[in-house]
Amino acid sequence: MKRTLFLVAVVLVTSFVLAQSFVELYLNASYFGRRIVVEKGPTNKSRIEMVYRWPNDKIVHVLDPVFLVWARHSGLFIMGQPNNYRNSPLEILDLEDLFIKQLREQGITKLEKIDKKYKVTVESPSGLFTAFITEDGLPEKIVRVFNNVTTELVYQHVEVLKESFEEVAQRYGIKSAEETVNLPNEIKLILSTVNWYTVSRLKIGDEQVVMIIANHKSGSVIKMVCSSKDVTVNIEQNEQLLRVKGKDYYLYVIAQDQAILEQVKSLLSKER
Repeated sequence: MKRTLFLVAVVLVTSFVLAQSFVELYLNASYFGRRIVVEKGPTNKSRIEMVYRWPNDKIVHVLDPVFLVWARHSGLFIMGQPNNYRNSPLEILDLEDLFIKQLREQGITKLEKIDKKYKVTVESPSGLFTAFITEDGLPEKIVRVFNNVTTELVYQHVEVLKESFEEVAQRYGIKSAEETVNLPNEIKLILSTVNWYTVSRLKIGDEQVVMIIANHKSGSVIKMVCSSKDVTVNIEQNEQLLRVKGKDYYLYVIAQDQAILEQVKSLLSKER
């Protein structure tokens, strides 16, 4: 009996060590990849990207549906297009960054070895994450299920990246910008009520706007669009829109929960 318990303990300890070793390998990997991001829910959305990732830095080139480049380097976030980059006052995260954040905070819920790759499951307040990662620590697929929305990050091609951040950044003309994307204080107030958020830029008509998608502390999704002029923002049937006109900007807040929208209204009324 003691021998059996000892063997079980050895297996558990060995599995734990292998899991920790595998996680460290993935977190410290540098790779280049071409990937597709697909969101399945009330509406289906997709985009095509190229990603260059180092342990602490990242460059993402969005190819479709809108041309955009964003980068993270030494804690600074930059976004825009070649010769037109601006510093972002907010952190920019993709699905992989959210997965890594929850992996570090919550730990692995379940780890399975399937052929020559690992299936990693992480249960968190930000959703259920499932990632498929090779033995070499390179990602193949990351999936998140949250509020009846499934987001998939599928890597069509991944290879070890030997170039440094500086070498790739030079090709894209990426450097710290003198100008910063100006965001109204209302956005910062609203972000104080959320657990996490992602920032991107997109076009509505001819206007370049900033799009923020956030997870409210209640678990509900809240979206914000910031534009220098009035634009038409489309919403889903189950969403409601709040339009805020500032001195030289327009802010559109979109929420599925009326109570959240009322909370936002109250918060912004105090600011004004």
